[in-house]
Amino acid sequence: MHNEKDYNISGINLSEIRNYYEVHVIKQMKKLLPEFPDFDQCQLCIEDVYALSLSRIPSVYAQNGSIILHKELTDEDVADIVKYAIYQVIGRPRHN
Repeated sequence: MHNEKDYNISGINLSEIRNYYEVHVIKQMKKLLPEFPDFDQCQLCIEDVYALSLSRIPSVYAQNGSIILHKELTDEDVADIVKYAIYQVIGRPRHN
């Protein structure tokens, strides 16, 4: 999709600045997906759950070594958002 060069400005690499909630969404997906036997686990559906979940969460970006002073969502909040995304993808998968 993008290469490392796409993230360079004036010799500064911005590729390591990430959304704080990315790892939290992945953690909840690993925990919750096994609870949904109707979820087919294909790459496209997993990517859709990930993208839909992140799109429903306010972005909090940080670089390596940042201190996050204020967490907006609890683990339970993130889990609820991931469950919602799973149900949406099960109900309307983007493949046949």
